[in-house]
Amino acid sequence: MPTATYKAGESFPVQFAWRLPEGDYLRAVFRAEVLDFVPAADKYIVRLTELIAGRQEDEEGVLRPSDQFDRTYWAMVGRLVGQKLTIAYEVEDGRAVHLRLATLTGEHNYFYRYSMAENMVERQKEKIEQQVKQASED
Repeated sequence: MPTATYKAGESFPVQFAWRLPEGDYLRAVFRAEVLDFVPAADKYIVRLTELIAGRQEDEEGVLRPSDQFDRTYWAMVGRLVGQKLTIAYEVEDGRAVHLRLATLTGEHNYFYRYSMAENMVERQKEKIEQQVKQASED
C-alpha cells in the first residue's frame, strides 16, 4: 500500500505529459505544494505553485527547439499554475503522469474542478449573505 512521503506544506516536483494531435509530446514539470491528503484514495491534494521545466518532443522523442514549441498548448500549461488537484502518492517517483489532452485544454476538468467548486461555494455564500441582508432590511 503506497504511503505519503511529504507532509502538508512541503513541495515536490510533479511531471505531466500530453500527446499533441500532430504526434508531439509535451512534458511539463511543476512544483506541487502538499495542502492535504485523501488517505482512503492514497492521494495528495496539491497546488501547482510553479512551472519548473518543460519540453516538447517529436514522435521519436527528439527534443524540439523552444522556437518550435506549440505556443497555444504551452499557454494552457502556464494557466495550470495555481490550480489544486488530487494526485496519487506514486507521483513521487518522478515519472511522468500521462494525461489525455482534454485535461490540458479544459474539456476535462481534472485541473479545474477544485477552483470550479470553490467559485461555486463563494457564489453561494454571497447569495446567502445578500438574502440575509435583504431579510434584515425588511
